[in-house]
Amino acid sequence: MNLSSSLAPIVDKLKELGVTAEESNISEDTTATNETTTTKITYPYEFLLRIPKADLHIHLDGSIRVSTLIDLAKEQNISLPSYDEEELKQMVFPPTYTSLVDYLAGFGYITKVLSSKQALERVAYEVALDAYDTGVRYIEVRFAPQLHAIPGKLSIEEIICSVNLGLERAVKDADELDKLSGEEEMYDNRYNGEYNKDTVDKLEMLFSGKVHPYNAAAPPHHYGIICCAMRFFLPDTSPYYQAFWEVHTGEDQHRVFGLASVALVQAITNLREKGKCCHGCGSSSIEKEQNNDYILPIVAVDVAGAESGYPASDHKEAFDLAHQGFLNKTVHAGEAYGAESIYSAITDLHAERIGHGCNVFKWEIIGEGEGRGGRSKSNKEKEEISDDIKRAYVENLTRYLGGMRTCFEVCLSSNLQTMPKLNGDLRGHPARKMIQEELAVTFCTDNTLVSHTDMVKELTLAAEAFELSPGQLRNCVYNGFKRSFMATKRYRAKRDYNRKVISYYKKVESEFGFTGYSTE
Repeated sequence: MNLSSSLAPIVDKLKELGVTAEESNISEDTTATNETTTTKITYPYEFLLRIPKADLHIHLDGSIRVSTLIDLAKEQNISLPSYDEEELKQMVFPPTYTSLVDYLAGFGYITKVLSSKQALERVAYEVALDAYDTGVRYIEVRFAPQLHAIPGKLSIEEIICSVNLGLERAVKDADELDKLSGEEEMYDNRYNGEYNKDTVDKLEMLFSGKVHPYNAAAPPHHYGIICCAMRFFLPDTSPYYQAFWEVHTGEDQHRVFGLASVALVQAITNLREKGKCCHGCGSSSIEKEQNNDYILPIVAVDVAGAESGYPASDHKEAFDLAHQGFLNKTVHAGEAYGAESIYSAITDLHAERIGHGCNVFKWEIIGEGEGRGGRSKSNKEKEEISDDIKRAYVENLTRYLGGMRTCFEVCLSSNLQTMPKLNGDLRGHPARKMIQEELAVTFCTDNTLVSHTDMVKELTLAAEAFELSPGQLRNCVYNGFKRSFMATKRYRAKRDYNRKVISYYKKVESEFGFTGYSTE
């Protein structure tokens, strides 16, 4: 449908109602002061560490420990530019990048080392435990199994199950740290021979004087797995994709991208329905059944990768299958393309959350992105889309997103690296306006290694740049739990968990004197 003709009636209706661009929510000013905050509040590091947090957008590969990357490369005889941690960071994972291409370059090395079950389990364990060490209570780890699969050697199922084992182990260790956090008597007697080295090491960490987030009164740790389809790939992207291209030689490339997504969704659906995986996860599932948890918590499908020129519509068949199978959907959109990309994510792919979404308010770039086949709109087509039509389009899109509580997974450190127009100043980040318009926003890490961040840093950046009141900060944190895709068989189990989160959050707030602030 022609964008101009389809949106003209909307503009007329807005005019009838007396709504002008100045009264709408699409003002170009993204640096307006926060009306609900009269005094800038500084949040102590310990407060931001201890409050329960959810990280809904964290990539497994981009969050590997650099020391682990080096270890795995040595074990597998994979060449790296350097085997010194600091030097490798400077060469491959610097604090800033000149372009998105540079930002993504390091992933090539990471993907190579994640080619065995043992490596995948180790990295999953470490990524989750690193998150839990910063006070994250719920994490949704995403990755593309197709990037690691090797036909005849390492299957999609084995990859997902290996990651699941690592995440399970991290939850067990983190929950144990919660229990041990109140055992000062045990700490005093740690060398009497009654406790094993692992327990002694944990006690040493808890009572060493270093600030930590573990507390027996805190809600338990949980996780979910999100599998990513890819908007674009080549035969040399991975052994799996090479085999896939060979089977589909001669077909339109966009059709191939879509078929690969269908294959992924079908594999996920089959794995979820099996009840247990190739590792035997679920063979001793009594505790999980009592807690209403799925054996394999594959909670959603995502599509990531090159955005402009590789539209969401390529993956409509796959996401229709996911939708029909009650699998949640989150989509990277509005990062390297405009509001049309977000519109396509919610209409073609049934997206319930949006990864990044930074261009949601940029009405002026509508028509500039590359559509199907990589073709930009002609000058004539662009001229047919008036500014009023563009503004109305964004006005109605954001109203819909707000009404449906479609959550934006905002990753500030990552955006600072890939959005040069910010010039290193987050005060111009669109998340400010998202919060002002009371859209659903949660802050996430994206890639803890590549972006040199963690959840405490992300909340610190947000609080300082947007001058968040305690109520606004609380809302953003709560959104992470409320809009999660937690793998519970009964919705009430998620509600019960969220009540524990809210209760504990308020407890920490009270300790630091942040009570009495409205969420409005």
